Amino acid sequence: MTEETPGDNGTPEQAANLPSLPARIAQVFFSPASLFDELKAKPAWIGALLTLMVVSLLINVIIPEELIRQLVMEQLGDNPEPAQVDAAMRMAGIFRYIGPIVFTPILAVILAGLVLLIWNLILGGEASFAQAMSVSTHTLFIPTLGGVLTVPLMIAAGDATVSLSLDLLLPGLDEEGFLYGFLHRLNLFSIWAAVVLGIGVSRLYPKASAGSAALALLSLYIVYAAVSAAIFG
Repeated sequence: MTEETPGDNGTPEQAANLPSLPARIAQVFFSPASLFDELKAKPAWIGALLTLMVVSLLINVIIPEELIRQLVMEQLGDNPEPAQVDAAMRMAGIFRYIGPIVFTPILAVILAGLVLLIWNLILGGEASFAQAMSVSTHTLFIPTLGGVLTVPLMIAAGDATVSLSLDLLLPGLDEEGFLYGFLHRLNLFSIWAAVVLGIGVSRLYPKASAGSAALALLSLYIVYAAVSAAIFG
């Protein structure tokens, strides 16, 4: 008889069949298709989500306060009142610790919901919420790695706006222009994550190819970047 242990989605799972969480994190980067096949059979996402929250919190904690102040001052514009700066810094301090705990699960649910909306509701697939959450939470380790790598670059440059995005390909762009804002929002690790999420979709829905799923997700990401740049610059 195969020994069963509680899975991190709250249901029994066969320990011999589902890799440990560290092994699954490695698979996200090196063998996502086989990982998503395993997660389709035995969904597991709570442990991954909690790990993402902790790592994201640690990323925020190690960002120096002067860089946070730099961001705050840029958002407040020219010659803000001291009281405005103090209030904004207090809010930034709260968000620094609460943000990863609140918004990491929200993002995971949004991605899982997007997958279910497109490939279940519109295209008639049959994946479960647990399966979609398993794919979305594990995929989020890719942009989280991007955050880990970006923080030292921000600290070294003394610039809180440093990002591993496509604007690096065109240095010297006007930072107030649409093109800079558009390319700055297209983060290299988020693009990678969209491709991997497409692989996850193809494993959950056999009729969907990884290429078509990734193209659909990348198209949505590009539209988001364009609209956001047009509105906020």
